[in-house]
Amino acid sequence: MGNWALLSDVLGLAIGAGLNLYAAVLVTGLGIRFGWLHNLPGELNLLANPIVLGTAAVMYLAEFIADKVPFFTPIWDGIHTFIRPIGAALLALSATADMVPLVKVVAMLVAGTLALGTHSSKMGLRLLAHATPEPVTHSAISVAEDFGVVALLLLAYQYPWVALPVLAAIITAIAMFIPLLLRIIRFLIAGLMGRLSSWFAVTPAMEVPGAVRVFARAVKGVPRLASGWLRPDTGEFYFYSWGRRKKMHLGALEPGVEWGFVYNVARTANGDTFYLTKEWFDRVERLATSRHPA
Repeated sequence: MGNWALLSDVLGLAIGAGLNLYAAVLVTGLGIRFGWLHNLPGELNLLANPIVLGTAAVMYLAEFIADKVPFFTPIWDGIHTFIRPIGAALLALSATADMVPLVKVVAMLVAGTLALGTHSSKMGLRLLAHATPEPVTHSAISVAEDFGVVALLLLAYQYPWVALPVLAAIITAIAMFIPLLLRIIRFLIAGLMGRLSSWFAVTPAMEVPGAVRVFARAVKGVPRLASGWLRPDTGEFYFYSWGRRKKMHLGALEPGVEWGFVYNVARTANGDTFYLTKEWFDRVERLATSRHPA
């Protein structure tokens, strides 16, 4: 097998494992066992072992069910933050079993890192989707991921010269997603801390006098989930971009905040919307009531 074909196999396995490790193992193992895939590198033939196939099938079924339950999916993905990269590294080791030790080590490191990036991007997008936790959307995303793993692996195995540009595009997209992923992580931590603060009646600290902490949901000219401070009465919005604080003038906050379990959604007079963490809810309600008395 040529080096380019081996590279295609390793990258395909890494990305596939980052999305769904069990689907990647199952597709490869079944393809080898039933003769659909030939001349795969290294020791990947081990995946056709009935014990490996049976274990992968059971775990895939468990993941298939877990992916359809909105509030359980983050827990499942959180556990697999450690499992998917390790699984990808071991698959890369099997694929490069016939190569020199240096190639094996590099393949394991690259595969593990790429699987972690793929997994983190998937988890971030799924967590973002939990802002509207209804099962139909999550089920559609899950099925699309499973079909994507199958298609990507078959392309990598059968048509490496076609697969390599596709894999390169996916890797580029993952790299471009990192800033949003970091904003998602900050958003989720703030939401959790805000929920706990609201239960224990902890008074939040203000960075901007008279403002409340918000995250951009749909604000023209502002990155999604950008963190900032909004003055409900004037609509002044402060947020950081490239280390500098910027200021925008929006409409005043409208009354009637949309309630959620972890986040509330606030809307300004010009239609911009923000996620509001729970510790700020009472303050916004008081301001809205004072400006729009019953």
